[in-house]
Amino acid sequence: MEIKSTDLRKVVLEGCNGNWARQHYLPFLAQKAEKGELELLAIDVVPEPGDFATTSWNTAKAENRAYYLDKSRYREEYYQLTEVDFVFIVVPDQFHCQIAEFWLSRLTPTGKIFIEKPLDASIQSALWLKEKIVKDMVIYAFDHYLAAAEPFLRDKAKYLKRIGSIKRIEFHILEPFGIPPNRVKTLDKGMIFDLFSHVLALVAGVIDSSTTAFDQRVRLEQVRAAKYIDCPISGESFAWIALSIDDIPITAVVGKCVATSEDKLVTLHGTKGRIELDFARDRFFIIDSKGIQQEGLEENQVESFLEFVLGKRMPPLSAPGVLSFDKALEILRVLGESKRQIGRMPLYRCGASVQDILRSL
Repeated sequence: MEIKSTDLRKVVLEGCNGNWARQHYLPFLAQKAEKGELELLAIDVVPEPGDFATTSWNTAKAENRAYYLDKSRYREEYYQLTEVDFVFIVVPDQFHCQIAEFWLSRLTPTGKIFIEKPLDASIQSALWLKEKIVKDMVIYAFDHYLAAAEPFLRDKAKYLKRIGSIKRIEFHILEPFGIPPNRVKTLDKGMIFDLFSHVLALVAGVIDSSTTAFDQRVRLEQVRAAKYIDCPISGESFAWIALSIDDIPITAVVGKCVATSEDKLVTLHGTKGRIELDFARDRFFIIDSKGIQQEGLEENQVESFLEFVLGKRMPPLSAPGVLSFDKALEILRVLGESKRQIGRMPLYRCGASVQDILRSL
């Protein structure tokens, strides 16, 4: 294949064929390429599928502003790529840091790399990558739950003032459906890496104002895990985790194939009220002596993040959902420690309630 050089900013989407990339990253970036705002290189390890094309993709491709690269077949072309402005990595987490390292030497002087949560499935891979980073503020992590919470986080001081000091926090990130075959590789390490990573990113966003490293302030107290019957991944499909940060107790329940409806609720319990962030309904509620105030969460989390980092001349850390490499590394350490504390993993039937599963642990 031939990739022509242009004066447009060059954007790479690694893992373009995954569900998440095709639902959120690819349509947005293809539209930008169609409008002549960037040159898009979509990369995966299989030939371009027949259902890949959209109107925007076809138009941009015809105008030599969008390309598909099967790097398993075109290794030479892949290794020759240089002068890239933005790299978005949306592949299974065990390959995150390996791919980021590949692109480090191929960026423009102002180039940036963004990794979908978590930073990696291996702390060793992340530490190896850290040694390779010679310039700060090049690699970042992105968490779409954190981006969805941006309307709350933007004015969190005002909202938190209404409920007083935070006494405890509860997280529910539960989905009633199981793991489909096309996501087994991505989710194989389990729900702690997939869903508990959101919990830690949100905790960092809500209450992390200290200069002390995040992982040094987190105290893990108990980790209990299980798998649903015939679960296709090697890791856990359900986890209940008790921890604290700055002496604030936190409980998190995350899992797949649990109950019969989505439950994606974060509750901040304060001395004078509570705040509920309902990610299933894209709303948050401030509940205090004055009543209930309802506000909206960001519904287009990925698109909002992409619009910011591609379009605004501001530091990426100001973008919705973005974490520094060091913060993402600290979160990865907590994820790794959580995994190490897992003991036996009993089985539960798909659709079981949280209470039923906990009784089996």
